[in-house]
Amino acid sequence: MKTINFYKKEKLIFSVYAESLEDVLKSPLSYFQGYTNDMIITDITYQYPFFKDDVLREMSKEEKVRANIPVQLDDGEFIKDKKLITVPKPVGNQKYMYWDKEKSLWMLDNQKEYDDYCTLIDNLKAEALAYGFDYKVENKEHRQKCRDTDISKMVSVIVSLQLAKSMGVEKKVTWYFEDNVGMSAGLQELGQLMLYGTTFVQSVYDTENYFKTKVNPKDLSKAEFEAKRKEIHTKLAIS
Repeated sequence: MKTINFYKKEKLIFSVYAESLEDVLKSPLSYFQGYTNDMIITDITYQYPFFKDDVLREMSKEEKVRANIPVQLDDGEFIKDKKLITVPKPVGNQKYMYWDKEKSLWMLDNQKEYDDYCTLIDNLKAEALAYGFDYKVENKEHRQKCRDTDISKMVSVIVSLQLAKSMGVEKKVTWYFEDNVGMSAGLQELGQLMLYGTTFVQSVYDTENYFKTKVNPKDLSKAEFEAKRKEIHTKLAIS
C-alpha cells in the first residue's frame, strides 16, 4: 500500500491508501468522490508544493527564500533582501578555502595550508634520508645509506685505521655499498666518503629549511625537492 495524493494546483485536497498510483489514475472517483478533472494525482508528497506552468513540483531553494521559508544554506550561499546569493569558490587553493558564514566570504586557512605543506616537506626529507646518497667510484655511482648502523660502522672503521696509523701501519679495508660492490678504502678514501655523507645530510636539512622559510606553500614534488637538494649539496661539497 502507498499514499496517493490529490492536489488542486499546490493545495493538497485529499490523500488515500492504494495498491498503486496506476489503480487510482484508472478510477479516481472510486478513491475520492470529490475528484475533479483539474486535480493532479501523484504518489509524491510535497513538503512545499509549487504549481507553475501547469506543473506541480517542490519549491526550489530560491523560491523558499522568497517565501520566507527557512532553508539550509550551503557553503558560498547567503540571503540578502529575500534573494539567495551564491558566491563561487575562488580558483586556486580551493582545498584550504572555507566559508565564513558571519562575513559571507570565502577565507583561506593559511595555517592549515602551511601545516600540510610542512608535513609534505617532512615526508620528502625523511624519504631522502632513508635513501641515502649515490657515491661515485671509478665513474660508477653506488648507493650509500645513512642509517645509524652505517654511520656507526664507518666511524668505527675510521677509528681503527687511525689507531693502526698511529702504530705505524697503513691499512685499507673493503667498504661495501648497498649494491654489494666493494671499494678498497684507507683513511683518505673513507674520510672523503664520510665528508660527502656529512654534506649530503646537511643538504637535506638545508633544503627543508629553504622550502619552509623561502617558498610559499605549494604542491611540492619529490623531483623539485631533490633538484634543490642536489644544488645545495654541490655548493657544500665544493666549499
